[in-house]
Amino acid sequence: MEFSPHQSRLNLLILSTCEQRLGDLQHWLGQHQRQDAMRTEFLFLNPLSTSVLPPSGDGWQAAVLLIDTFTTAQQQWLTQLPPHLPCLIISTTKHRDQLPPSGHWLALDDFNRQRFFQSLGPLQQQVLRNIPAPLQRNEFFTRLRQQLTQADHGYYLQVLQCRWLRHQHDRDSWQQRESIQQEFERTISRRAPAGAIIGRILDDQLVVVSDNYYELHADWLPLQPDDDDRPWVVYHSSPLCISGFSALSAVLQEGVQQIARERLVQEAQFEWRQQDTGLSLLSGIHLALQRDEFYLEYQPQFDSRTGALVGAEALMRWRHPALGVIPPTVFIREAENAGLIQALGQWALRETISAWCRLQELLDHPLRMAVNVSFPEVADPFYTRQVLDLLDQFGMPPQFLELELTETAMMRDASVSLLNLRQLKAAGVHIVLDDFGTGFSSLSHLSDLPLTGIKLDRAFVSPLPDHGPQSHIVTTMLDLANRLKLETTAEGVEDSACLEEIRRLGCDRIQGYIYARPLALGELISQAKSGFPEHSGFTQGRLF
Repeated sequence: MEFSPHQSRLNLLILSTCEQRLGDLQHWLGQHQRQDAMRTEFLFLNPLSTSVLPPSGDGWQAAVLLIDTFTTAQQQWLTQLPPHLPCLIISTTKHRDQLPPSGHWLALDDFNRQRFFQSLGPLQQQVLRNIPAPLQRNEFFTRLRQQLTQADHGYYLQVLQCRWLRHQHDRDSWQQRESIQQEFERTISRRAPAGAIIGRILDDQLVVVSDNYYELHADWLPLQPDDDDRPWVVYHSSPLCISGFSALSAVLQEGVQQIARERLVQEAQFEWRQQDTGLSLLSGIHLALQRDEFYLEYQPQFDSRTGALVGAEALMRWRHPALGVIPPTVFIREAENAGLIQALGQWALRETISAWCRLQELLDHPLRMAVNVSFPEVADPFYTRQVLDLLDQFGMPPQFLELELTETAMMRDASVSLLNLRQLKAAGVHIVLDDFGTGFSSLSHLSDLPLTGIKLDRAFVSPLPDHGPQSHIVTTMLDLANRLKLETTAEGVEDSACLEEIRRLGCDRIQGYIYARPLALGELISQAKSGFPEHSGFTQGRLF
């Protein structure tokens, strides 16, 4: 099998004792270097300088050894090559026994361009077999936490998203989509900068972390579908600096939002304007409601003491027929600007209450369902009546509904919104302050807000256990909530160490990937009936 420049970005170390033949290799491999299919370093070893140290092997996937003369010093030099580094050995037969036993062999008498690339093919395949798959979510975070803790220099993060060009919207072609996703992941793993940490933490997105800013900033990705006729386009964020593990959540969110903006700028305007109706993004939201393109996923919530399933948060998604899944961080903002958020909110509330009814029929205990509410909704003078009418229509007791609002949503135009919230709380509905700790005046207004609970933002939770300032901040928040008789929920619990710390600090409820990712209603019912495995640590999910 001959070397294929489309299969990998091969990091190749070339060692030669013959300067002329080394020049041949530089000429033959130059084209692949210009196409970014290969990264090479050429070392001329004859005579061997005592100042030249053997390569450490870091970042090199394979080596080519071209030996036409042999000395004791060179033999010692070669013994210090990493033992598991795949090698292509080009030499005379008489030197074969003196060279590393593992590797592919090409006789020097047969050395020409055609035979060289034919011999390079098996070496490439060996490299491909050695390339690890992207880390799953929990393993990625654990590895990254260790790396950042030990680091004495900066690291950079890049979020990548694969948009499928074929089969991506055919519900019956999940096999094709899975195959494309796997090939996308293999391609990213092969082309990533040497030493990068790669994780799959979102449905169709990967995260690459490297200390090499310049390689991440360069066009190292197959961006266009005509690159080896691949059935995808890759969107990517700019390389974002990570100051520490505690900043990871915010950096990830920024990367995801950069991708969303890039997709909308590059594709949305073009694709929507090409439709016969001349749709804009805003009218697209209106039509999406009619076409049932929006859907909900539910992330379970658990009692921190018993581990019992006690509730679920409804999370809105939009599967656009041309763009795939659009993040709520994009369409919620646009819906608010266009005055469509109330229609979206009413739809989400109705769907959530309907889901509660189905869960009530199938489970042995009722769950509390949480819905995110925006400022325009809660500022509507008729909002309380709308919520209570829906509860009455479906027969759902108010104590099983939870409304989650940010501080901004509660405090803007307080005369109307606070009146609505007080009336809903009096009726039995739970009112929870979301993203607690991120607002500028959360503490000063806590006593004024009609709250039944607070939700700790993942930016404070994910870094735990941190026995420094982070832990003290969370302890203070939980103590304050306890004194105000507010129920507490921690979101963003990702691993066992964080879970144990949250339990130790006395938080009431837990939400995070250590137990479950956001699930479709059918999946939630199935998992709830069979029982969630302790610390199941689902790894396929979204960040939103």
